Amino acid sequence: MTGSADQVTSRARLGKELRRLREQAGKTLEEVAARLDCSVAKLSRIETGQVAVRPPDLREMLDCYRVLGARQTALLSVARGQRQREWWRTYADIIFDGYDHYIGYEEEATEIREYQPSWIPGLLQTREYAQALAMAYGSTEDEAGRLAELRHSRQEILRRANPPRLSVVIDETALRRPAPGIMAPQLELLAARAAAPNVTVRVLPLAAGMHPAQSGGFIVLGFADPEDPKVAYTNNLTEGQLIHDPDHVDRYVSTFDRVGALALGPAESAELIAEVAGTHR
Repeated sequence: MTGSADQVTSRARLGKELRRLREQAGKTLEEVAARLDCSVAKLSRIETGQVAVRPPDLREMLDCYRVLGARQTALLSVARGQRQREWWRTYADIIFDGYDHYIGYEEEATEIREYQPSWIPGLLQTREYAQALAMAYGSTEDEAGRLAELRHSRQEILRRANPPRLSVVIDETALRRPAPGIMAPQLELLAARAAAPNVTVRVLPLAAGMHPAQSGGFIVLGFADPEDPKVAYTNNLTEGQLIHDPDHVDRYVSTFDRVGALALGPAESAELIAEVAGTHR
């Protein structure tokens, strides 16, 4: 097997995903090999990560599996090694599995919905807040600084010509969590970003009591192409997970809507954010 360790790992992950997609589509190795006009052995080696897949073959495979739009673009970018998609790979040594894939989908999204119970959503964080959060999770100061840079780079999507629509619901607890010298500027930035026409920020007050999203934070991404299904994303301490199953994604969408219905409206949320910011000064 040739190539660097990173290349080998990337091939293995892509191959595993291609096998999952083939099986999900109900296709056999023989059927796909016939469509690609290649041997079953070659296709098997692609799925086990022993050999790299050429972008034209990958496109044909994804068409066969009915994987379209942003999902196809993200997987093709792995095979091509597109230069414009490599910026986050410099952080590969400090991010957990799945986060890199999420960033690729996030860049393609036209709509982002996020619920966070414990921290300010990443697209709305200051560098100082992002670094402090990373250090609280156990990163070294150097790692935390790089993770903050990564978070800041992700925020570029909100500054592009056609930014995605971002709607977030933040638990009041996240606003009130003490972080001396950091929380006041963070909440001031949050208020400023909430004023953008493509950003909606709502706060879920403590008074809302028990709610349907108490299992943890999550993100739902939507895309421009109606044929391109929404995806959801969750993470824990060691890995991130992209969720493609339509029924599961629908449940995340429904949960976000239900939590949003319990949250304060944008104007009331802005007032609460300003009030809480004052307590952190």
